[in-house]
Amino acid sequence: MIRNFFSLEVLKEKFLFLIYKTNVFIKLLKLMIIFINYIFSIILFIIGLLVFVSNRKHLLSILLSLEYIVLILFFTLFIYLNLMEYEFFFLIIFLTFRVCEGALGLSILVSIIRTHGNDYFQSFNVLQC
Repeated sequence: MIRNFFSLEVLKEKFLFLIYKTNVFIKLLKLMIIFINYIFSIILFIIGLLVFVSNRKHLLSILLSLEYIVLILFFTLFIYLNLMEYEFFFLIIFLTFRVCEGALGLSILVSIIRTHGNDYFQSFNVLQC
């Protein structure tokens, strides 16, 4: 009778140990996924910055590279909020401001094309605007 009691205790301890190890493994796996997503986001962000800094002729390509950078920021923010199980209200506000900024950039582009006749970045004169 005593032997069965100890064997049940031992089985209980082993089971609890396995549950603990599984929880630790799941936490480590979650941290690895977060790390891989952030590394991926940082690489994409650096690529976007390189495209933005490189010599471009047209204002439209510069605006598109800025949109790409903000899209990567949105992706990173979405991954962070999703993995930390937060609400997505901030993403809605972020997208609202981003759409307003994109519309403002396109309206400036249209007004520059109307006044200058083209969108070549090198032909702009600050004194003329």
